[in-house]
Amino acid sequence: MRSTLLRGVVLSMIVVGIAAADDWPQFRGGTAQSVAPLAKVPTAWSNTDHLAWRTAIPGAGWSQPIVSGGRIFLTTAVGPKADKPSGMSGVMSFSTWGMASAPKDPVQWRVLCLDPADGKCLWSKTVIEAVPKFGKHASNTYATETPCSSDDTVFAFFGGTGTLVALDREGNERWRRNFGPQPITNQFGTGSSPVLFRDPLGTGAGDHLLVQLYNDDSARLHCLDPKTGTDIWTADRDKGTAWSTPVIWNNSGNVEVVTAGQASVIAYALNDGRERWRLGGLDISFACSVVADAEGVYFGTSSPGNKAPVYAIARGHLGDLTPPKGQAATAAVLWSKNKSGAGMPSPVVVGDLLYFFGDKAVCYDKRTGVEKYRKRMPGGTTAVGCPLVIGNRIYVVNERGKTVVLEAGPEFKILGESSVGSDDEVFWATPAVAGDSLLIRSSDAVYCIR
Repeated sequence: MRSTLLRGVVLSMIVVGIAAADDWPQFRGGTAQSVAPLAKVPTAWSNTDHLAWRTAIPGAGWSQPIVSGGRIFLTTAVGPKADKPSGMSGVMSFSTWGMASAPKDPVQWRVLCLDPADGKCLWSKTVIEAVPKFGKHASNTYATETPCSSDDTVFAFFGGTGTLVALDREGNERWRRNFGPQPITNQFGTGSSPVLFRDPLGTGAGDHLLVQLYNDDSARLHCLDPKTGTDIWTADRDKGTAWSTPVIWNNSGNVEVVTAGQASVIAYALNDGRERWRLGGLDISFACSVVADAEGVYFGTSSPGNKAPVYAIARGHLGDLTPPKGQAATAAVLWSKNKSGAGMPSPVVVGDLLYFFGDKAVCYDKRTGVEKYRKRMPGGTTAVGCPLVIGNRIYVVNERGKTVVLEAGPEFKILGESSVGSDDEVFWATPAVAGDSLLIRSSDAVYCIR
C-alpha cells in the first residue's frame, strides 16, 4: 500500500507544472491536487503547543494563503460593513434563503504579504475600492478567490468587481484586467480562483493563466498570457453559475483544462481552447472542484434537491462521454453513483483510493467505485475547506477549527485530533502548507502550525 500511495503522489506531480518543494503557489497547491508529499507537519497541536504564530487579518476573506519564494500571500475585503462570515449557521438560516442585497458602503479589496517566519505583515496593497454591485451570501466573503503566483508575480482575482491584477513581490502593479462584476445565482457571491500553468518540461507551450467566469449571464473561460494579461484564447459554454476552480490534467500526454460548471464537466485543450470531451446530464452546478491523477479525473458534488452525483472518468477519451440514461458506466466512465457527492470540499485521490469529506468521510476504490468506508467525522460539524494530503495522512479542518488527521488507506483510522482558535471564529478557508508548516485561516486570523 505504501509503494502504491507514493507512486500515486509522484504521478500526480505531472498533472500541472511543478512548484518548488516549499511553495504552495495556488489553490490546492502546486499540482492543484491538495498534495504535499514531503512536508513534515505535526499530527496534533493546540493554541499553545506547536503554534508558531497567529496573525490577525483585517476584513473578511476565504482565500487560501499561498506560499511563493519565502512569502505568504492572501486576499481580504475590508469595509465598514464587510461583515464577518457566519459559517454553516448562515447557510441553514431562513434569513439567507432570499436574494442578498448589495451593500451601500465601499469595500477595499486587498492583497496582503506575510513573513512565514513570524507572520508579520510585510505589505498590504489595496487593489480596488468600490461599492459592490452585487450582494453575497452571509457565509461567503468578497475575497473568496485564492491568488496564484509565479516566481516573480502574484495574480489576484476579485469576482465582486471582476478585477484581475498582477503584482510584483513588493506589491507594485504590473498589469490589470477588468471583466466586470460577476452576477451570481441569488447573489451568493463568487469563488472561482485563477490557476497558473507553468511549463515544467520546456515543451515550448509557455505559461498560461486560467480565469473561469461562470455566472448567470454568461460562462467564459479565459486563458491569458501571464506576462501581459492578454487573451491567448477563450472558450464559452452554456451560461450558469459555478464556484469551482479549473484543474490542469495531463490526459495521455494531452494537457487539458477541466472545468466543472452548470450541468456539465468540460475539458479543453490547453494550447488552443478546443473542446476535447464533456460529460453532461448533471442536475447541479459545482461549488467544489474536480481532482485528477495520471489515470483519471474524479468529481462529485451536491446541494439540496439534487442527485448528488459522483463520477470517475478514464483518461484517453474524446467527445461526449455522457452515459446513456440508466447506465452507470461506459468505456470512458469507470463508474458513477448518486447520493454520494460532497457539498463544498473538493475530493482528494491518494494512490488507489478516492476520498470525499463534509460531515462524513467516504472512501472509494478509484477504479471500481467500491465503497471502503463511510464514517461520520468527529467534532459534530462539517468541513468546508478542502482536505490536504501530507505524506500518508489526510488533514481535514472543520468549520470550528478542529482538525482530524486520518491515515490514508482503506480503513477509517484517526491519527490525531486538534483544535485552534476561539469559539467565535469560523474556518471555511482551505488550509495550506509552507515547507513544514501548516497554515490555517479563520474568519479572524491566519495560524501557523509547525
